[in-house]
Amino acid sequence: MSETEIFRQSASRQDLQSVRVSERKHVEAGCLGVIDCNLLVCDVSGNAQSVTNHCELTQQDYDVFGGLIQGLRRPGDPEEAWQGKEMLILDMTATQPPELQDKAFESYSNSQSSRSVEAFRDYSKKGHDSCVVKARFGDSQSYKIVAAKEIQDSFSKSIGKGWKEFYKKYPNSAGYWQFSRSGFNSARDTAWLYVVHACGGLCGTGHLYLLSKENGHWTVKYRLMLWIS
Repeated sequence: MSETEIFRQSASRQDLQSVRVSERKHVEAGCLGVIDCNLLVCDVSGNAQSVTNHCELTQQDYDVFGGLIQGLRRPGDPEEAWQGKEMLILDMTATQPPELQDKAFESYSNSQSSRSVEAFRDYSKKGHDSCVVKARFGDSQSYKIVAAKEIQDSFSKSIGKGWKEFYKKYPNSAGYWQFSRSGFNSARDTAWLYVVHACGGLCGTGHLYLLSKENGHWTVKYRLMLWIS
């Protein structure tokens, strides 16, 4: 089954239209050009409110990140293409939950194991904490950690100019990624996390990723598209 088909099972056409409208509203409000404004929580007036729930990532969180970058799979849209380009990852975790994630997961979870459901519940509790991300996972030569505040500041006045400045500074990149904190089942062998890829004012995706620990290594088993721009 294709990702498009999976997404259609998770959200109706009307939901998808709502996502695109929501995305445009966030862009107009002065956020970063992604649907969730993940670096900041934006109120309806466009004012930024700092995220206050902080955490420290564990080695297990970093191990999941390592498995994730090995199994991101293909881009959700041709505009996202990142093969052969520099991978930039923000130094703060994503904090704003996607509007459709619970509905999307409910559709997916009907035929899934209890350990997957347990991990998602844990993710729902702590997957949106604000944590510092360091280069402690995977092959640190395959990606670069960039300051979330630096990216935030570059988009503070204009989304369009912000992306121009971004690609002027990082010409070999394919935008940036941001990961949430992971949620685990009690056996610590199943994990869910939210992954944002932003590559332009109307270029990017948001996915939930399911990973499983097998023979000591985390591998991507499934990804559920929540939005695309």
